[in-house]
Amino acid sequence: MVIDPRTIITVDVEEWFHGHNYLDLVPADKWDGLESRVRQGMELCLDLLDRHQVQATFFVLGWTAERHPEVVRDILAAGHEVACHSYSHPVVFEMSEDDFREDCLRARDALGKAGAAGVVGYRAPSFSITPVVHHYLKILQECGFTFDCSIFPVRHPRYGQPNSPREPFLLGKEANSLVVVPMPTWRVLGQNIPYSGGGYLRILPWQAFKILRVLAARQGIPCIVYLHPWELDSFKPRVGQSKATSLRSQGGQSSMPLKLDRILKQGDFETLGQYVGRLRKAGTLPIRAV
Repeated sequence: MVIDPRTIITVDVEEWFHGHNYLDLVPADKWDGLESRVRQGMELCLDLLDRHQVQATFFVLGWTAERHPEVVRDILAAGHEVACHSYSHPVVFEMSEDDFREDCLRARDALGKAGAAGVVGYRAPSFSITPVVHHYLKILQECGFTFDCSIFPVRHPRYGQPNSPREPFLLGKEANSLVVVPMPTWRVLGQNIPYSGGGYLRILPWQAFKILRVLAARQGIPCIVYLHPWELDSFKPRVGQSKATSLRSQGGQSSMPLKLDRILKQGDFETLGQYVGRLRKAGTLPIRAV
């Protein structure tokens, strides 16, 4: 399967304290008392996208949509795609099937009340649909989602799954089967190399990102960039984190606005939903059981 790889910008719309690196420092029962920065980061992000006339896919947290429905409305007003990033930013592989289903439905309801009815895309927090819960992808389909972008086939202490598929696939033969789009990697010497977002993009030198993007594209893998509003913000929280946590969460943060601006100056762009539509139309997606 070879589909012309284009660049896809995706944004996980959440607060700085939703990151799992902060989970032990700022548990969920303290979130409402912490400084919100999502609007500041989103303003910077939407301005950059508007300046370059690029449409993106925004995976919005239900928790955030409830408290800042104006952010969802701004995304839609600018012509972007709204998708789901769960309700409460859980670690999916720690959830029961019933809890996962409830979180998905609650998130879709929150997004609908904020103005984004019938969202069809999903991305798990921290890409935490790992092999032990790959069967939860069927729950996404049951909940009305038609595509997922939660699998990251790399080595990582939290979401690592290096033996998972690198290319998109269908969950079944039915017309409404879920399309699963893994995050991009470059395959070399039996290893999958990540590069396209989060800490990888923040810390990698610009030239390294450019080279890896080209090498992955030659393997038929689209460049799916992912970032968070707080990565464009100058705000740096001080909540007693270790130096290692600070590096993982904030390392290279000041470089992100420039890197995103450079990315937006190059190549053809489409939303994740548009890419999935092209994959379905081509009719060449493999079917995989989970």
